[in-house]
Order: sequence, then C-alpha cells, then structure tokens
Amino acid sequence: MERVLVTGANGLLGANIVAQLNSMNFRVRILVRKGSNRISLKGLDFEVFEGEITCKEDVFHAVSGCDYVIHSAARTAQSPSDLEAYREVNINATRLLMDAAKHGKVKRFVFVSTANSFTNGSLTNPGNENSGFMPWLKKSGYAYSKYLAQMEVIKQAKEKGFPAVVVSPTFMIGPRDAKPSSGRLILHGHKNRIVFYPPGGKSFVDVEAAAEAACRALTQGKIGESYLLAGTNMTYRDFFNLISQVTGKKKVLIPIPQWLLTFNGYLSTVLHKLFSISLPLNVTNARLLGLDNYFSNAKAVSELGMRQTDLKNSVTRAINWFEKNNIS
Repeated sequence: MERVLVTGANGLLGANIVAQLNSMNFRVRILVRKGSNRISLKGLDFEVFEGEITCKEDVFHAVSGCDYVIHSAARTAQSPSDLEAYREVNINATRLLMDAAKHGKVKRFVFVSTANSFTNGSLTNPGNENSGFMPWLKKSGYAYSKYLAQMEVIKQAKEKGFPAVVVSPTFMIGPRDAKPSSGRLILHGHKNRIVFYPPGGKSFVDVEAAAEAACRALTQGKIGESYLLAGTNMTYRDFFNLISQVTGKKKVLIPIPQWLLTFNGYLSTVLHKLFSISLPLNVTNARLLGLDNYFSNAKAVSELGMRQTDLKNSVTRAINWFEKNNIS
C-alpha cells in the first residue's frame, strides 16, 4: 500500500481527504501540531506525525517514506490583512514541503490553493483557471499568500519538472468541520430566526466531492496545472433559503447593504491601525462579500473526474454532523 502524507488533516478539507484516502486503500500519515483538535478525524485510519509545518526537521521526517503529499495546511484567518502575517505558514512552509518532497522523490505533490487565486465571474459566465489573480486582493494577506505559494508550486512544476498539481476549492460545505470554518455560515442560517445576509454570492462545493477530486489529482490531471474545485453558484439569499428548506424552519432574511459592509470594513481597518485590534471584516473582505463570486469546475470534471453534487444534501450532512458532535 502506498503512503500519502496529508498536512492540515484536522481541517474541513483535510479530514475529508483522509476519509477518501481510506476508501481508496492508501496508507495515510498526517502532520499535525501537538495537542491539535482532531474531532474531525474521528473514526478514520491514519498514522500521526506530530510536528510543526514550519520546522525543516519535522517536515523532512514527516515526508520521509511517503509516496505522495497532499498539502492542505494553511493559515486561513481573514485578519490581520498584511502579507507578512501569512508568509511563514502559507509560503515558506510550502517551500519546505516541496524541498522535502524532492528529497524523498515523491511521485506527486498536490497543493491545495484557493479559488481566490483566480478572478470570479457571473452566473452566466463563471470564472475559470484562465483568469488571473485580482490585483486588489493583494490587500488580503491570506489570498495573496496562497496565490504566491501557488505560483511557486507551478513554477517548480513547469521549470524543474517537479510533479505537482494545484487544486483550488471554492467555499466548501459538508461534514467534519470541527472548528467550524465555512460551517459558521451554515450555523448562522440554522440557529438564528433572523438572518442577515450580504449582497453577493459564492460557489458552494460539497467538501467530499472536493476531497475526492484532490485525491484523484494524485494520479490524474496534468503536472503544473491548476484545477478549480467549484460547485453550485448561488447568492447568499438563496443559500440561506436552502438551509431553511433543509431544517423546515422559516427564516426572516434581511439584506445587508454594501455601503454598511464597506463602512464596517473601514472601521475595522482604523481600529487595527490605531489600537492593533484585529476584526474579521476589513475593507477587502467587505468587498468580497458583495461580489458574485462564481466559478466553473468544467476543467476538474473533465480531467479529474470531479463529480457534480446536490448542495441540499451537502447542507444536510453538515448540519447532521454538527448536531451529532454537539457543535454550535
């Protein structure tokens, strides 16, 4: 049995990747920090290597003996907004893992990026892998750091023959979200009678389908290529209506005007500059919330065999998992 190292394995996507690798009969090794929350990995089969993803010795030992690497670990917090806060984990650690993978002669390195590395589109013309990075997102430390790391992976693949593939999920929905991360949006719609929603929309993807596509990238897809792991393009209003359908609970939906989001974004920026207070909503995130942030998964469907899913089922499984694990 071949062995796959998974970083970020206790996150939403990482845990579902481990589950998928179990079903594909791979041996799985996870690199996690000592004392990390592993609720999302409950019931799965894996070998644990405890270490720091920013430590060269830990990374090289974790990769040693592995045939493949799926690198899904990242700092994903939306604040602070400066790049330097994300450089060590999102960029430097990716370099370390690539060096270790080269040293260990792994067969393929799958880098998990983000759809924010590409330009969004509309419902009728969703964004794809041929669109470039949106320059204004340089003000998002998370998005810009992931884009820079992605470019380094692609450069190594195209110029050095490094066997790497990039997968870029959109907004993932489903079980094993222990933090929760994207699940906060579901819980907001599920727990509250009155639901405030922003004017834009997202590409919501079933996390199990995204994990399956990421695992398929171990043996499918083209070296040096990027694949958007997108799903159902939907406005926030329609998404919260979908949650209402799943739960059978009627909601009062109240739109948040873009000017109010922008005002709060500027206020958060001022508070950070004056008092070093970091709040989730900055100017850049406020702008993102107002966008039609839609993407196409056509390339992933064609070259990775990514399957289409029913978002209603994804939401149902997520809510059931939250309730089963008493996460609210």
